[in-house]
Amino acid sequence: MKHRIFTTSEKAWIPMLRDISEAKKSIYFEMYILCDDLAGNRFFVELARAAERGVKVIVILDIIGSYDILSNAVGRLKASGAEVLFSSFLFRRSHRKILIIDEMVAFIGGVNVGKKYARWKDLQIRVTGQVVLAILQSFIKMYKRCGGHDQLSNNKYRPGVFKKTKLWFLDHGIGRKRHLFRKYYEERLNNAQKSIIFVTPYLFPPRWFIACIHQALIRGVEVEILLPKSTDYWIINGVNRSFASCLTNLGVKIYFTQGMNHAKAMIVDRREGIIGSQNLDLISLNWNIEASVFFHEPDIVRDLLTIIEDWKSGAKPFNSKIYSIFFLWYDIPTAFFLRLFGFLPLE
Repeated sequence: MKHRIFTTSEKAWIPMLRDISEAKKSIYFEMYILCDDLAGNRFFVELARAAERGVKVIVILDIIGSYDILSNAVGRLKASGAEVLFSSFLFRRSHRKILIIDEMVAFIGGVNVGKKYARWKDLQIRVTGQVVLAILQSFIKMYKRCGGHDQLSNNKYRPGVFKKTKLWFLDHGIGRKRHLFRKYYEERLNNAQKSIIFVTPYLFPPRWFIACIHQALIRGVEVEILLPKSTDYWIINGVNRSFASCLTNLGVKIYFTQGMNHAKAMIVDRREGIIGSQNLDLISLNWNIEASVFFHEPDIVRDLLTIIEDWKSGAKPFNSKIYSIFFLWYDIPTAFFLRLFGFLPLE
């Protein structure tokens, strides 16, 4: 199994576009946000070229995340022979960011496609091996749920073989897997022995998540969370500060990074990591359809840890004692509002 982790949207787009241009048989692309701008147009062009040369191209977009995509852009893609479907579920977003090339290579993580996101810090991992078959089967499920009828693959995911690897796939929110992330996070947080590190752009977790963190702190586990100082939603800045204050008072170490950090990751005891599309918020953990990979592979954990430590070195610790009375007055009602109406679509 080979892997490579990319740390900005733009850095991830380069190999994604290269692999699309070199695809021989199939391209399956599922994206929450695909913008019809300079950045997105590069993907439209390469996907259309692939379809025109006989590659099977299927694109699934979320109806809310990609709401402003122009019909003529989709029309051009369909005219080239590609199949374009939209995911539309009431109050539930298909928040996944998946690319599968020739059923042999997959990209998965938090990266969207649009000019706005080019310089954002983010995480996208390129993987090969048995895990790609699991990602493929998940894509096929979404394809059928969105109205697709073609037989996409004869490659069957075989758990007996897959479990021998050190890289696993999680598809949260499809069918009976509505609470898969809760099960995963509760198990990891409750069994952590030494340390837990989170990276998330948006922080308003459910009560069970905070309870698990609190219990870990009581056991003596060190818990750290990296957040962007300023996000793309001004209202979320207040929510992040409010929960940062709450968690800091419990004993969590919060770090605010400069610039927008859209990455979603966790490392437990420096031996297990996860990279995916899920935020630490009510929307991702309760409503959205998400996808991620978790791993025990030492090389991947080490690479992810190196990236996070580099981000942390340039971040500023959050000090709740100097948290101003103005922010306290402003942020707590904001956090309450979003907890009450927790279906605001985030990236």
